[in-house]
Parts: sequence; C-alpha cells; structure tokens
Amino acid sequence: MSGVVHPPQVALVGLGRIVQRPVAVNGPWEVRPVVTATQSADHRAADGARLLATMDRLLRQPEDL
Repeated sequence: MSGVVHPPQVALVGLGRIVQRPVAVNGPWEVRPVVTATQSADHRAADGARLLATMDRLLRQPEDL
C-alpha cells in the first residue's frame, strides 16, 4: 500500500496484515510473524520547518546576512 497525503495531513502510516515469514535470527532461519509498514509524507512540511528555523536564526543575527 502507498498512501496519498491530502492537506492538512502531513503523513500517513499504512500497516499490512501479519504473516508468517522466514527470517534469519542470530544465524539460523526461523518462521516469525512479520508486518509490512509503509509511510507516505508531504516533504513540504519538513522543508518549511527547516526554512523557518533558518530564517529565525538569521533574523536573530542580522550581521550574518
């Protein structure tokens, strides 16, 4: 599954069903319950936060401009 993020949401987490799969555990293979997780995110939310932090820093130290 791959989710579609609709504003004002900024992220989605999708979980599949639990299935039995072979996995290596400290060397030997064992059958364990495994779930698949996916994440979709709107990069603009993180980009905006980074921009605002930079602007805040520069406005507090205008001599760096």
